[in-house]
Amino acid sequence: MPENNTIRILLVDDEVVALQNISHFLSMKGYAVDTAENGLEAIAKLSHGNFDLVITDLKMNDMDGIQVMKATKELLPDAEVIIITGYATINSAVSAMAQGAFYYLPKPIKLTELLVFVKKAMERTLLKREINCLRQKIKAKKGVTQFVGQNPAILKLKDSIAQFAQLDCNVLISGDTGTGKELVARTIYELSPRSNNRFLPINCGAMTEDLMLNELFGHEKDSFTGAGKLHRGLLESADGGVVLFDEIGEMSLSMQVKLLRVLQEKKIIRVGGTLEIPIDVRILAATHKDLQEETQKGSFRQDLFYRLNVVKLHIPPLRDRKDDIPLLVNHFLAKFSTPDGSIRSIAADALARLQKYDFPGNARELENIVERSLAMCGESDIQIHHLPAELGHYQTVHAPHVPSVIPPTQSLEDNEREYILAVLKSVEGNKTQAAKIIGIDRVSLWRKIKRYKSSGFDVDDY
Repeated sequence: MPENNTIRILLVDDEVVALQNISHFLSMKGYAVDTAENGLEAIAKLSHGNFDLVITDLKMNDMDGIQVMKATKELLPDAEVIIITGYATINSAVSAMAQGAFYYLPKPIKLTELLVFVKKAMERTLLKREINCLRQKIKAKKGVTQFVGQNPAILKLKDSIAQFAQLDCNVLISGDTGTGKELVARTIYELSPRSNNRFLPINCGAMTEDLMLNELFGHEKDSFTGAGKLHRGLLESADGGVVLFDEIGEMSLSMQVKLLRVLQEKKIIRVGGTLEIPIDVRILAATHKDLQEETQKGSFRQDLFYRLNVVKLHIPPLRDRKDDIPLLVNHFLAKFSTPDGSIRSIAADALARLQKYDFPGNARELENIVERSLAMCGESDIQIHHLPAELGHYQTVHAPHVPSVIPPTQSLEDNEREYILAVLKSVEGNKTQAAKIIGIDRVSLWRKIKRYKSSGFDVDDY
């Protein structure tokens, strides 16, 4: 248990003498004690202070002890509350305990008895905090594993995510398209103290300026034609949570001015309104652009850039961490496991081919390739000929009766027919699976087969 002087106690009582006596006694025992002579003063101090224990009188003129206790539980969930009263009854004691009081002491207060319950209350508070701390550590360890990779740059990024998630500061996330910027943002949110509130991703490139203004800030009733009722904006609805401005480099300069004001003032004004509405949100921003370069071009405000760039996290492109490709492939194979839970694998030559590719679409492109290849391979494992054609994986067909070198006398149509018939044979005539492997739809395949039959080839023999 920590030293008493690190434990903060708030005493609330409208009897000044009782307040002074208890305050003096607990201060002599080494506790840091603050006092309030009524409920309203107590709530003001609870709003701006971090107390471990509240000791409050039950009957007071402006606000009773139950109301003070409810405010305490809302503002400081880990703090315990001891209620004291000169009107003690069994019913009132039971009611107070049922509503969250740690203990209920009748007046006149025996100071030695109060001290015992202060110590017991603090043991419970500190135990709750220790449990919460352990949960956060477990959550952090589990949370950063969502971002797959063991490359040194990725390991450093994971450490930074776990560190900065706990701080309530703005974060700028940079990286090429498909690197996983929203995943990093969600991980920060899930590991942060705000994880019980809303996570709101907003794509800045998907909305016009007028639509974004209305959606972010909301509008008052009758503020424009069609505004038949009050509309609360996204920022207001995300109060207490985390907002991600994805591709913030696409935001117009005039909207940047409005966002800057929100960051500075922590307030919004609805469209058509005059009332300033305080909001409490943590801002994350993501971009594939170099915002510092954009500020020099004049397309991004420098003051907004500095506001957002409190902490910067950069995600390296997949081409710079190809050693992570096997881990990512296995991750996606597990993600797209079959309904019975079985996980298919990938042939060594197919994996080697993936590691030679630069992935301009980064991890998102790799995920799409794995998903598509699984669709093509049916119930078997992924082979090299299941990979997309753009990877340059096959010039020949992996079937025994198709020559590896095409005779120069054959026409293009003959080559196509032999290829399609070979694929049909390899999948035992399953036309749906063959169409996926060839890369055409089933109707197109059916038309080609019909044409082959009309030319005298019995496709069913394959």
